[in-house]
Amino acid sequence: MKIKDKIFGGIMGALVGDAMGAPTEMRTRDQIIDFFSGYVKEFINPPDDVFAKGRLPGQVTDDFSIAYYLLKEVVKDSGLITSELGKNAILNWADDLEYSSRFAGPTTMMAINKLRENLEFDPSKEFGLVNYNNLGTNGAAMKIFPVGLLNGRDFDKTIIDVINVCSHTHFTNAALSGACAIACAVGEALQDDSTIDSITDAGIYGAKHGNLKALEITKKICAGPSIERKIELAKEIGKSSNSFDQLLIDINDIIGCGIWVWESVPAVFGIINGVDNTMDAIYAGVNIGNDTDTIATMAGAILGAHFGIDSIDDKFVEVGLKVNDFELKYLSDELSKLI
Repeated sequence: MKIKDKIFGGIMGALVGDAMGAPTEMRTRDQIIDFFSGYVKEFINPPDDVFAKGRLPGQVTDDFSIAYYLLKEVVKDSGLITSELGKNAILNWADDLEYSSRFAGPTTMMAINKLRENLEFDPSKEFGLVNYNNLGTNGAAMKIFPVGLLNGRDFDKTIIDVINVCSHTHFTNAALSGACAIACAVGEALQDDSTIDSITDAGIYGAKHGNLKALEITKKICAGPSIERKIELAKEIGKSSNSFDQLLIDINDIIGCGIWVWESVPAVFGIINGVDNTMDAIYAGVNIGNDTDTIATMAGAILGAHFGIDSIDDKFVEVGLKVNDFELKYLSDELSKLI
């Protein structure tokens, strides 16, 4: 398979996951089934009680839009990842009020406002914290797939690049460990000889060494479970699942599907070990409950890169490109030239 088809597959898998998961966000699996009369497997209008209310079917939220601005910077800077690139990407996203005015959380906006003034964002100074236990969220992991697409199997470079990109806003060992897991998995997924096992192993490597490198570089600790070990557990849950329904139930009950990075990132690896194609991975993320758009974004990026653009239904690609004003085919082609 051509590398550009795998890169475009990763990009569009992430887009479709975010856009399809936006209407189901925050509900439980049972509430999704009840409210939408079954599993959601199409682009639909978001209801009025979710963050994406008023968006068109197929339009993305913060998950993909932040990654899009990162992708633009990666291409503009010819693949040279620096801390400045990460800063520019998040500030450019913040200037796009279509997304930041609606989707930016208070911590992210606090960090962005500090960046605009060229000041360091350190909540321990703001709030007198000992550790950073409220900063173990998945905001870095959800946006980081472009770094994985760029670096492929160079996992050690990926880990450094992830820290450079993300530590302006998500700098704890937990947040960066989860982001490194996703980026390394995406990089492995690009390889022609990759398997779900090798992709999962890459995620485990990223989680383990990303945690260690973050503790060395940022030194900002978030008390929480080992993402590395939870990916291992999620893998076993995915492999042992005997149905789509049971896969979603078991991952939610045992791993969790919330905004905490030690839930949503391992949940992605449970999903990709329990399905055999990109669309089922996206459907699983969309319907698993809680942080559905983020989980579907990450799962779509990994298996979209693994199986390529042809693994994503054409109708979703067509609508996703039409309703989002993004130059994705161009950026995908330009990124493939940097590999």
